[in-house]
Amino acid sequence: MPQPSATTPHEAFTLPNGLQVVLLPDTRVPVVTHSLWYHVGALDEQPGKTGLAHMTEHLMFKGTKRFPGGIMEKLVQRRGGIMNAFTSYDFTAYFQKVPLTALPEMMDLESDRVNNLILADNEFASERKVVAEERKLTTEADPSDRFFEQVLRKHYSKTPYGHPIIGWAEDINGYTKADAMTWYKTHYAANNAALVMVGDVQKAAIMPLIEKTYAALPREAHIAARSRAVEPIRTAPLDFVKIDAQVQVPVWHTLYRAPSSFTGVAGAVVVPGESVALWVLAEILGGSDTARLHRALVLKQELADDTSSSYDAVRALESTFDISVQPKDGVTLEKILPAVQAVIAELLKNGVTEAELQKAKTTIMADEIYARDDSFTAMYRVGMWLTAGGTMATFDDWRRELANLTVAQVNAVARKYLTEAGRTTAILAGEKGQLGTLKTNL
Repeated sequence: MPQPSATTPHEAFTLPNGLQVVLLPDTRVPVVTHSLWYHVGALDEQPGKTGLAHMTEHLMFKGTKRFPGGIMEKLVQRRGGIMNAFTSYDFTAYFQKVPLTALPEMMDLESDRVNNLILADNEFASERKVVAEERKLTTEADPSDRFFEQVLRKHYSKTPYGHPIIGWAEDINGYTKADAMTWYKTHYAANNAALVMVGDVQKAAIMPLIEKTYAALPREAHIAARSRAVEPIRTAPLDFVKIDAQVQVPVWHTLYRAPSSFTGVAGAVVVPGESVALWVLAEILGGSDTARLHRALVLKQELADDTSSSYDAVRALESTFDISVQPKDGVTLEKILPAVQAVIAELLKNGVTEAELQKAKTTIMADEIYARDDSFTAMYRVGMWLTAGGTMATFDDWRRELANLTVAQVNAVARKYLTEAGRTTAILAGEKGQLGTLKTNL
C-alpha cells in the first residue's frame, strides 16, 4: 500500500486577534494559493433568511473604499492570477491563485474586505436579481435539483442542512440590504476566520506580511459559538417518489444517516475511527467497477448502467452514506431497492473480506498522494476541515486510523448505520411507466 508521510507538512498558529493561520509549503512552482475561510455558511442561517451566506459572498466583490468593485478582479488578472469564492453549509471562502510576487497585494486586498465592505443600495438590488436568476437557471431549471431540495428538506427536517445553500426563492426576493450587512457585520471577523496558504510560504518569511495585514485586524467580541442543531432519531425509513415530465434519465438515490467526524447521528458522541470505516465501506460497496454494487446490479443482474456509493466525513453536523443507481433503459425503478437491499443484506450477514479492505485502503491512500500535487485541493481540504470544527492537530488522524482499520470495524459501522430506520430513498421518474408498481407521494 502506498504510504505518504504520516503528517501533512505545515505550519499552524493563531494570531492574537484570533485568526487561525495554516501555511502549506510547496516550493515546486513560484505560485501561491491564498485563501480566507470564514466559519459561517448556510448552516448558520435562520428560516426566512436562507441564502444570506451565499448572497454575502456575491456582495464581497462589490469592494471597499481602497479596492472598489471591479478593481479587485482587474488587479488579480494583471498579476496573471485567478480569484473566486464559494459558499457551503459550513463555510464561506475566498481565494486567489497568483505568482508569489503578487502575494503582498492579495493579502492587502483580502484583509481589507474583512471589515470594510461598502455596499450601495442599487448594488444590493442588482446583485439580489443576479442571485435570483442564478437560482432559476440552476436549481429551478433542473428537475433533479428541484426534487432533491424537497427530499433534503424532509431528510433534514430540523437542521439547516435541509435548506438549499443558494436559499429558497421567496427568501432571496425578500431580504434587504440591511439583512446582508447585518450578516456581514455579525460573522465577518478575524476571530471567525482561517487563513490558508499553499506555496513557497514559510512562517519566518511571511510573518512580516501577516503582521502588516491580517494581524492588524481587530478581534470582535460579538462572535459566538456556532449553534449545532440536532436531527432527532427516526424509527422508520422515508421514501419519496415523484414524476416530472422534464426528467430524461430516471433517478434512484438512497441516503443513510451517518456520523461526520464532528457530530454523531442525532447528536451522539463521535466514535473515533467510524468515519474512516465508513469511507472504506463506501469504496467497497460502490467505489469502482469491481465494487459489490456494480458486480451485482450491472454485471450479474443487468439492472443498472452505473452504481456508486459515497460518504463525506468532513461536515459540522451529521452526514450521510449515499448510494446511487442509474437503471438500465426499460428497467422499472421498483426493482432497484430490493436489489440494493440484497447486496447490503449479504454484506451485513457475511461481512467484508480482508482483500476488499486492503484494496480500499490502497485506493484511498493513492488518491491522497495524487491530491497533494494540486495546491487548490490541498487548500480546500484544510479549509473544509477547519471550518467544520477540526484543527491541524487532528487533520491527519485519519491516516493512522486507516492504517489500523480492521475488517471487524468496517463490518461494525455497516451494521450500525445501514439500517432501514436511517434510510431515505429518493426516486424520480419522467413518466409513470418507469416506476412500475411504485406510487408517487411527493
